[in-house]
Amino acid sequence: MATDVTATLRERARVSPQRIVFPESCEEGILRAVRQLRDEGLARPILVGEPAELGAAADGFGVSLDGIEIEDAFNEPLHSTLVRRCRDLFPEMSARGAERRLRSPLNVGALLVASGRADAMVAGLTHTTQEVILAGMTFIGLREGISTPSSLFLMRVPGLAAAEGDLIVFADGAVVVAPDAGELADIAITTAHTTRALLGWEPRVALVSFSTKGSGEHESLDRVREALRMVRERAPELLIDGELQIDAAIVPAVAARKVPAGGPVAGRANVLIFPDLNSGNIAYKCVQRFAGADAFGPFLQGFAGTLSDLSRGSSVADIVGAAIMAAVHAQSERDASDGDPRP
Repeated sequence: MATDVTATLRERARVSPQRIVFPESCEEGILRAVRQLRDEGLARPILVGEPAELGAAADGFGVSLDGIEIEDAFNEPLHSTLVRRCRDLFPEMSARGAERRLRSPLNVGALLVASGRADAMVAGLTHTTQEVILAGMTFIGLREGISTPSSLFLMRVPGLAAAEGDLIVFADGAVVVAPDAGELADIAITTAHTTRALLGWEPRVALVSFSTKGSGEHESLDRVREALRMVRERAPELLIDGELQIDAAIVPAVAARKVPAGGPVAGRANVLIFPDLNSGNIAYKCVQRFAGADAFGPFLQGFAGTLSDLSRGSSVADIVGAAIMAAVHAQSERDASDGDPRP
């Protein structure tokens, strides 16, 4: 059964529009996306920059900035607030050093999230993924207990009849090239957390490989098995199993043959954790191209605040989609911190 996940996420975003900062503010795609987000009540966009410059750029593209918030990092009182926040994070830094940091709109966006003036940041149209991650790690930081930022893709696969219908989560497909066991454990735990926040699912996590439960032997499998041990120690409540071949992870009939001991994950996994970036990136692109799947992401995860990356070729629709995912994630994180029992 086809799942209109985009419509569901849109409706969740409209319930409580979040303040999403876009540091690449003069780009045509960003300006058109923030106009759509504002007009449809999906978010409260914030642009970073000098108002006259942004106004001129918007006029040139025929986009109205009516109702769009603009934050000028060199205009008081915001300037003093951000300098103070920067020096709180880096006590050894001089005021002049902090001001130099504020020359980067990407840094300003991350600081707005860190200081609570924005709920999420969406960037990457003119910056690399590594630049976006660096700004996030420098100013927002990582979640408690997590030392590895990573990413996930929400895949909508036509004809898939898995645990969540035609939806399944892949990680990591964009960030961590060769994770060791501890990093792989971080990716699994973080992806489960993000899956709950974005989709409201109970994650059933499979550490996938070319082997199922000892059917193969290789040093790479030792890393997967150690990651499983570490996750079970760190997050004993999490439903996770491995190592599992993909068919054993998502097809009940195959799981019955290959994993006779059964369990809540084999044959019913809704989150697949790949052993490295090679396999994760190849897998999502193969499914996308060969099966006509939609790949929503990469969505960055593991940070103490919400941070979403864009491809430098993102369309306006892609930017809007990334912002909606960021808004829903930020809502869920806020509700969790407020003690709200909703996922």
